[in-house]
Amino acid sequence: MSTAPHSSPPTLSGAIMERMKAITGLNSDYKLAQRFGKSTSAIHNWRKRGTIPVDECIELSVEYDVSLDWLILGRGPDRPDKSSSSKHTMDLEHQFIQKDYSGVPLYDIEAAAGPGRLFDHEHVSSFLSFHDEWITREGLHTKNLVAIRVRGDSMENTLKNGDTVLINRAITNPDGVFLIRVGDELRIKRLQRLSDGSLRLSSDNSYYAPEIIAPEALQNVHIIGHCHWHSGRVS
Repeated sequence: MSTAPHSSPPTLSGAIMERMKAITGLNSDYKLAQRFGKSTSAIHNWRKRGTIPVDECIELSVEYDVSLDWLILGRGPDRPDKSSSSKHTMDLEHQFIQKDYSGVPLYDIEAAAGPGRLFDHEHVSSFLSFHDEWITREGLHTKNLVAIRVRGDSMENTLKNGDTVLINRAITNPDGVFLIRVGDELRIKRLQRLSDGSLRLSSDNSYYAPEIIAPEALQNVHIIGHCHWHSGRVS
C-alpha cells in the first residue's frame, strides 16, 4: 500500500508569517511586505533563512492586542482573557488599579521624539490608573490605550524627555501629534496630511527641520496612535 509523500513541515518563521497574515487580514507575502515597509525579497528571506521578525511581532502584538507567545511560538490562545494573564501582570494591575479606575499598561518601550529608537521589546512595567469617568468624558476606550515614555527633545515645548504619553490607538488619521513608525524607527511627531497626499512630519522644537513623506513612500510609515494626554515635570 503506497502512501502520499510527506510535505516539509513549515519553518518557525513561516508559521509566524501565517499568523501575522491571520491577524492583519493580509493574504500574501507581498502585502505583508508592504505593511512593514520592506521589500518582498526581505520577507521571503525571513521564511527561507528562518529569521524570526521580533520587532514586527512586537508591533503587531501591541497594535492588535495579541499574545506574543501565540504570535511567535503558536502557544496558547491568540487573545487570552484576563483570567489567563500571567500572575506577574495581574499582580501589577491589582497594585495600581482601584475601584472606579481602569488600568492602562505602561510599556517599557522607548518612543524616541528625536532620532528614534526601535520598538524593540514589549514588557508591561506598570499600570497607570485613570478614573473611568475621565475616560468616558474624553471619549476613550481602555482597550485602545497604551502608555509610553518620550525619549529625545524634538517635541520640546510640547513633550519633554521622560514625559509619559497616553496613546489612543483608535485614532490614526492625521492631523495632530502621533506615535508613528518610520521604517525601523519609532517617533512622536506632529503630522499633517498635505493636499497632494504627502505627509508632513514636524517637530515642535524649531531646531529640527520638518520632513515630507511623498505619497509613494507612505508604505514605510505606520501611524500607531494619537497622543491624547501627557504628564511630565513642571519646568
